Amino acid sequence: MPWSKLWLTIVLLLAGCQSTPKAAQQFDSNLEQQRQVAMQAYRQGDYHLAQGLLQKLAAHPVADPQAPCFLGAIYFRQHEYHAALNSFESCREQQPEQLEIWFNSAAIHLRLASELLLTGKSYARLDASGKPVGLERNYNELLQALLRLQRIATAEASVL
Repeated sequence: MPWSKLWLTIVLLLAGCQSTPKAAQQFDSNLEQQRQVAMQAYRQGDYHLAQGLLQKLAAHPVADPQAPCFLGAIYFRQHEYHAALNSFESCREQQPEQLEIWFNSAAIHLRLASELLLTGKSYARLDASGKPVGLERNYNELLQALLRLQRIATAEASVL
């Protein structure tokens, strides 16, 4: 009787080992399908659907390393800059060699700095002729430089 239990255990273990690669392949195939649907939704501008799928792909136990990168791009397009920075930070931790991630993170910082200066511009003092004076002159120069950099960054921005 003990031998029959041992054989049954061995047979079950072997059967389980044989089905594991198939299950893993099916799991990978399902992930790839979800990623494809998310990317199609992204390209079509359906950021809500893409965001939902990518959040599932980014979460544990799946932890697709590309998902936070694409989430960062979606958050950027939705003007959710702090969420975009968080996503790109996660992406940089997993794939620090991807220059696009560093570039996109810097572009977000440029956008935040530009928006901050644009908001504060309404408080600038002008002289009698309507020209900025003192700090306001440097303020405008910095704002213009940031806006130029932002245009360059936007032209070069890429989806990973």
